Amino acid sequence: MTGVRGPGESRDTAMAMEQDIFDAVVMADERFHGEGYQEGYEEGSSLGLAEGKQYGVLHGAKIGSEIGCYRGFALAWKCLLHSGAGEKDRKLKVVEALITLLQDFPYDDPTYETLHEDLDRIRGKFRQLCSLLNVQPDFKVTSGGSALAF
Repeated sequence: MTGVRGPGESRDTAMAMEQDIFDAVVMADERFHGEGYQEGYEEGSSLGLAEGKQYGVLHGAKIGSEIGCYRGFALAWKCLLHSGAGEKDRKLKVVEALITLLQDFPYDDPTYETLHEDLDRIRGKFRQLCSLLNVQPDFKVTSGGSALAF
């Protein structure tokens, strides 16, 4: 109702009210955009943390399972090779080197900077040991668990 003023309202007051209504309509897009962005950011952060945690648990479990298989393999062969001499000395040294790498691995520090490099060293030492022992391992991680077959 333009041009109709209430009692005691001046023309300037009526214009200011119309201007406020106009600003509210024009600025609604910006306001809703800002509110939507903030809500989306908060929801995305929450979902991102949950997905990141789930991914970390899954990936960490796979690495832990792999390391556990290597450790069991190395300890079993250490017992088997301990009672011999000669060529077994070299194999025993590689087994002990693998066990040392496994003991030094940072199991409880996910921020460890050279985690992947150390894991690659362990895998390399494991392959070297398998070659020396003339064993063909087949390490698999499945939903039912991990397995090291020969």
